[in-house]
Amino acid sequence: MNKDLAHQSIAVAGYGITGQACVRFLVSQQAVVCVLDLDVNIREKVSNEPHVTAAVFDSEMSLSAFSIVVVSPGVNPHLPCFKSYRQQGGQLIGDIELFAWFNKTPLIGITGSNGKTTVTDMLGKVLNSAGLHVELAGNYGKCAIDLLLEEATREIPLDVVVLELSSYQLEMTESLQLEFATILNITEDHLDRHGSFEAYKKAKQRIFTMAKSIITCRDEALSYPIDSQLVSSAHTNHTPHICAEVGLSNNAKGYSIGITAASQFLSNSNVVNTSVNPANLVTEPTIQFNGMAVFALCDLHLKGSHNHINAMIVLAICDQLALDRNLTIKAICDYKGLPHRFETIRVSTITFADKTSTITWINDSKATNVGACQAALACFAKSDDYLILIAGGDAKGVDLSPLKEMIDTQVNQLIVLGKDALKFIELIPNAIHVSDLHQAVSISLSLLKKADYANAVVLLSPACASLDMFVNYEDRGKSFANAVIEQVA
Repeated sequence: MNKDLAHQSIAVAGYGITGQACVRFLVSQQAVVCVLDLDVNIREKVSNEPHVTAAVFDSEMSLSAFSIVVVSPGVNPHLPCFKSYRQQGGQLIGDIELFAWFNKTPLIGITGSNGKTTVTDMLGKVLNSAGLHVELAGNYGKCAIDLLLEEATREIPLDVVVLELSSYQLEMTESLQLEFATILNITEDHLDRHGSFEAYKKAKQRIFTMAKSIITCRDEALSYPIDSQLVSSAHTNHTPHICAEVGLSNNAKGYSIGITAASQFLSNSNVVNTSVNPANLVTEPTIQFNGMAVFALCDLHLKGSHNHINAMIVLAICDQLALDRNLTIKAICDYKGLPHRFETIRVSTITFADKTSTITWINDSKATNVGACQAALACFAKSDDYLILIAGGDAKGVDLSPLKEMIDTQVNQLIVLGKDALKFIELIPNAIHVSDLHQAVSISLSLLKKADYANAVVLLSPACASLDMFVNYEDRGKSFANAVIEQVA
């Protein structure tokens, strides 16, 4: 690979946020850049950019004129033109691979079907609280390429970059060098892009071929590297190894959840208290390390077993970095999460027939696949709340049937909308089909006025992508929140 890009003819396929960042960097390297995009007005859009030309993208077009083609994450690299280009010996890469060629900062890589943005954001805030200079980049935060452009003007060098990596980015990357990497979980997603679950898993597992040290979740078989990955890598010149494990079940090794006597530790510390009468002990669930309590789950702002795993992953990475554990725990417990991820947007009351009940409205719009919806529903496994689930959108070719048992046993009423609403109705025939989220909120209120309950939850956790009806999952979440604000007292 020739890192001297000057005067090389390089195409950038896709002119969204990532594509624009790639163009800026390539121009700074004196490359001759051509933008390829489906927008018929793409030539006009780049007409003011010096040293940049453009052409309307065609999946059958020839790319033989380019020494390198950089494919943005949203562009499918399996199209005929890219296949032919590769067969001709062309170098087809993604933005993270381009970043890897020039990066000199230590990297931590986070991937998974669900939870990777929460872990990336939480880890960034915890590292910042420890005094490290950190940037978040990749699939969340800044475009990784922009970090390269900022190096020349950065007053204080970065200590670490936390990269959230999508399957789209990983399948186009091979020479990234990560200090630590983790796969949180792998559930069916993006089959419309990858073609099969096997191909999707393979893309995710690529992160381990680029890592020195690996943090795994013992509850997730696919969070472990396959045996062939635990060998020396030609790109990283080392043998990856598992440095830490986490899991929900009580375990004498690594991080786990256990029941601990409250007197055995003080909140956010490991200080043992031996002065309490054993008869007066109160027990509570805690995060443990090697069987010893570290802190109580009730100290976490984030609820749900999936967030307990997220917190343990962050704790494990920080321990590996030899950060002060008490400061790390405080920062983890102070973390309040991100919008659209199991976010309580309103708690209201409703009075019917002289009975007043409480309703909690939860925006989990970021639940864009089945696994994420399952994680949200699992939070109500032991709850007596009357639960209304709002789901639907673009299922991306994924089988929705794994949701059936949880909906049957935990959900009082399913409301569906969007492109694949009928797929939900095939699973749950009594589901109510609505045209938009405003109607979903309205019908939820009507149902709750007639139901007999003390507490209720209306949960937007779509299990689907949002692009069939919305700009993105954030737009969907805001639409739900606005509908609740407009209709709920």
